[in-house]
Amino acid sequence: MEQRAKASWDLTHFGDPNPYASLPTMNIYTYDLGRLLHEFVDEDVAFNFREFFRVNDNGTFIHEKDVKAFLNLISKEDKDSCYPFANEEYRNIFRHTLWMLPGVKEARAMSALLQSHPVFQHFKVVNVAGDGDEDEESKDALAAVEEAIGKDPDATRTITLSCGRLTTGVSVKAWTGVFMLSGSYNTAASSYMQTIFRVQTPATINGRVKEQCYVFDFAPDRTLKVIAETAKISSKAGKSSGNDRKIMGEFLNFCPIISIEGSKMSQFDVPKMLEQLKRVYVERVVRNGFEDKSLYNDELMKLNDLELQEFDDLKKIIGQTKAMPKTNQVDINNQGLTDEQYEELEDLEKKSKKRGKDKQPLTEEEKKRLEELKKKKNNREAAISILRGISIRMPLLIYGAELSDESQEITIDNFASLIDPQSWEEFMPKGVTKQKFNSIKKYYDPEIFCAAGKRIRAMARAADKLSVEERIERITDIFSTFRNPDKETVLTPWRVVNMHLGDCLGGYNFFEKGYETTLSEPRFIDHGEVTANVFATDSRILEINSKSGLYPLYMAYSIYRARVKNSLFSVSSIEDEQRIWDKVVAENIFVICKTPMAKSITKRTLIGFRKTKVNTRYFEDLINQIKNKPEHFIKQVDKFITERTGIKNMKINAIVGNPPYQEVVAQKETTNGQKRSSSIFQHFQTISDRLGRYTSLIYPGARWIHRSGKGLEQFGLSQINDPHLCFLKFFPDSTDVFKEVGIADGLSIVMKDTQKGSGGFKYIYSIHGKDIIVNANNPKEDLFPLNPLDNEIVSCLDTIIARYKCLHDSVLSQKLFSIESDFVERNPTLVREYNDGDYFDPKSEIKLFTNDKAGKSGRARWYIANKNVITTGLEHLNRWKVIVSSANAGGQKRSNQIAIADNHSAFGRSRVALKTLATEQEAKNFFKYATSEIIRFAFLLTDESLTSLAKKVPDLLDYSDANGIIDYNGDVNDQLYKLFGIDDKNQQYIREVLTSKE
Repeated sequence: MEQRAKASWDLTHFGDPNPYASLPTMNIYTYDLGRLLHEFVDEDVAFNFREFFRVNDNGTFIHEKDVKAFLNLISKEDKDSCYPFANEEYRNIFRHTLWMLPGVKEARAMSALLQSHPVFQHFKVVNVAGDGDEDEESKDALAAVEEAIGKDPDATRTITLSCGRLTTGVSVKAWTGVFMLSGSYNTAASSYMQTIFRVQTPATINGRVKEQCYVFDFAPDRTLKVIAETAKISSKAGKSSGNDRKIMGEFLNFCPIISIEGSKMSQFDVPKMLEQLKRVYVERVVRNGFEDKSLYNDELMKLNDLELQEFDDLKKIIGQTKAMPKTNQVDINNQGLTDEQYEELEDLEKKSKKRGKDKQPLTEEEKKRLEELKKKKNNREAAISILRGISIRMPLLIYGAELSDESQEITIDNFASLIDPQSWEEFMPKGVTKQKFNSIKKYYDPEIFCAAGKRIRAMARAADKLSVEERIERITDIFSTFRNPDKETVLTPWRVVNMHLGDCLGGYNFFEKGYETTLSEPRFIDHGEVTANVFATDSRILEINSKSGLYPLYMAYSIYRARVKNSLFSVSSIEDEQRIWDKVVAENIFVICKTPMAKSITKRTLIGFRKTKVNTRYFEDLINQIKNKPEHFIKQVDKFITERTGIKNMKINAIVGNPPYQEVVAQKETTNGQKRSSSIFQHFQTISDRLGRYTSLIYPGARWIHRSGKGLEQFGLSQINDPHLCFLKFFPDSTDVFKEVGIADGLSIVMKDTQKGSGGFKYIYSIHGKDIIVNANNPKEDLFPLNPLDNEIVSCLDTIIARYKCLHDSVLSQKLFSIESDFVERNPTLVREYNDGDYFDPKSEIKLFTNDKAGKSGRARWYIANKNVITTGLEHLNRWKVIVSSANAGGQKRSNQIAIADNHSAFGRSRVALKTLATEQEAKNFFKYATSEIIRFAFLLTDESLTSLAKKVPDLLDYSDANGIIDYNGDVNDQLYKLFGIDDKNQQYIREVLTSKE
């Protein structure tokens, strides 16, 4: 810190000029406006500057009376007042100040008000917020300020209004104070500090050195939070270390913070600041989506052997949540640390890191102790990483929880009881029962949990008092803190909702074109007829499976804007806006949910805590009805809408959403003991096609597009050739959409119009922000090429396939030899392990490659078995085979995942044969062929399922040395490129793709 350097310079650089000598001391004054203006305080949050300074269509403050009262308050003549313009002495000190306002319109309105104010009319107002005032519009902001101040700052008075400009990288020497009249409790510490440092510029004016500068902040809680974060206090309130207190004390010494309430002035000291830190930790827990160490208590430092075993058992359950970071192993021989042990560990670590002449090597005993303490500390970290899978699911449930008495607090003890069993099962990790949760809840800090839950609901409740646009901003900001636990529980982020619906349906969009940054004013996307039909004032919208309510929120806002535009009455207050919004929600929006909690969350998103009509319904067996009882489901939906509107057979204009992707099929188990999943998203698409005119859903892509994967072949064929298909956008990398959720099949956004009769559709292949757009003709029986960049290569391959054959026709079933995955486990006496060089009798025995399900590795390996165990596929038993994994049928895509099996071998379900050949030389030649660049690339053109395996791979049929096509003793890559007609540009492209897959 510069002030520390200024104070200590003479001690360390005696006799040298102090470069920090001219740096003014920063003073921060906080005024609690909330005590004076209660209606502008967010519930349990902070003063709401945006609402206080809200501007109407005429460009004047809606609460002009209150704003004038504020200006009068800070400038009322009073020699004993603590407000900055209360007497002539203060007005001379603050001749030149910077005022931060919430936005451009607010700055213009403030400029007008200041110029007509009895005190501030004597100040030159320089508006650099954006649009400026009249002749200031075209001038450079800094030049305009300096011109207004003039050559003699003592002869002028200025107020600079900004909402962001001149807050970084500029110096205005005459500024002595900054007024923070914008921002919120969530303002970033870095942004706040950058702004206030503008007034700390050293200056000598008419011989006077500027020794003091001031920050006037009218949201005390925000100030204290920012300062605590800036001082980097990291311990929990009440448990602060001596170092924390030292850091805070030093900061307050060089940057005093003075609290002013009425005429009473008091300076913050270390104990008073540390009292405020609890709010900082609660806020951090909330902003991190409960993915924060502060959420847990010291019980995790005192784990006994039984509790550690419980954590290991919990890890096995949580570990099934596929998208979670890898959880750590808990060592049951190393319990957690006491406070004294933590201090001991800290001291030993510091000693071990010392360098130079002060370094004292650790003794052997100290080294041993250090390792012991590290293991104990790591145990707590491991336990937290396991609890994370439960913790990150809590905020959404707290947000949506319905309480009979809203004064009731949500505590760690009553949390589970507030959630119905069906919702608990949907939102919590599979296998984490309420009973198991109650056994581990003791590891959570009850005060932090309760306060964080209260904060979440306070933010949501406070949003009910805001304008429609501000409310949406607040609600979606809350959702941005929620974490995606796994791909089966995907919460579609607000960014994705905007991208999805903006690309397909249009309407009012809250993001800029790259969908990375939110806009201060939503932009209108017009796709012509579809936008006009979907967002008409009488439109009916259905979300097919809501978990968050963000899809209907987007749809409702665009219809709301249409209703506002067509309103016969003036919309000039929040009450007017809410009246129209409630009408949209009641008449235009219909939502289907899977559980009561999903219904509650959706309702909270749409109308908050207010009591107004919302058309939501949950189906206890939603998936079963859509999948197995579609006719009944359609009748139920019609009944639901009829009951809400009184209109039978009502037309639904659009159906939107992100349906569930998979369903666990309980009766079937995989070789590793996990449940087998079955795709279900296709049933939601099919039912949506029958319910509404326009449908726009997002779900996994590659397998249905390639018409492969169980249950997807016929769906994909009809889908890709459906004349109603208008738009298809495919993301091969799902993290381009859901940044923290990996979905191996990629993602597709699909839009249909059931009144569209002609074929063809717009296709976009989107990879890492780059879109390749083509107009696709219906592919009929051919595989649809996912990447348009592959089209030239696909055409070359198709030509060769037409001349010879497709390798897919030669692929042999994984059931070829009828060896099931548990064969070895069930028949241990019929096999013995085989290692290279072991003897076996080829007349009566075979080598068998199958799963080692009972072994430690769980991997497939070679065994020796009697020939009699093979009862099918006998015609291939004595042939040479080139095999790949069947669990990952694309395993051959990498050159190290393909193998030759000799003519004395068979394989189980863990492998599939690409081809069987008569001789060893043919097998070796085919192996060279299959691992060549172009053929490995050809495998990549389809997904990794057996049904589409090798459908774009040519089969040359003859792989003998005398085939007359390829000389396998030469450069196979070069010969194949020439045979297939692949030019240099595409050869380079192929190599780049293959390199990325290794």
